[in-house]
Amino acid sequence: MFEPYGPKRLSDMVTGNETWFPFFIIPPKRLNRMATTQSLRELGIQVLPHPAYTPDMAPCDFLLFPIRKDRLAGRKFDRIQDLGKVVNSELRTIPEEDYQGVFRKWPIRLKRCHVEYF
Repeated sequence: MFEPYGPKRLSDMVTGNETWFPFFIIPPKRLNRMATTQSLRELGIQVLPHPAYTPDMAPCDFLLFPIRKDRLAGRKFDRIQDLGKVVNSELRTIPEEDYQGVFRKWPIRLKRCHVEYF
């Protein structure tokens, strides 16, 4: 993308020396995705197909993580055991009805996914 201007221009843009700022046409996302996929294959990394946009499909994606990450944000733990205790404590604060509601609504979320993975 920056080849015509070389690494110096990219460095200037990243570091803030914007004495001259060229106009770049950024390739569409599809081209980026295709280039990334090709690079991964060349490196011998298996690429699994998935939809470009997937709504959160697993209950932990739309119940556990969003709620708990706010309560754990900014906290640091010296040991993994300390983190585990805090996470377990947080999970116990979620009412049983919330878990039940999430699993009742789960089939609706799954219907939003229109891709066969295998």
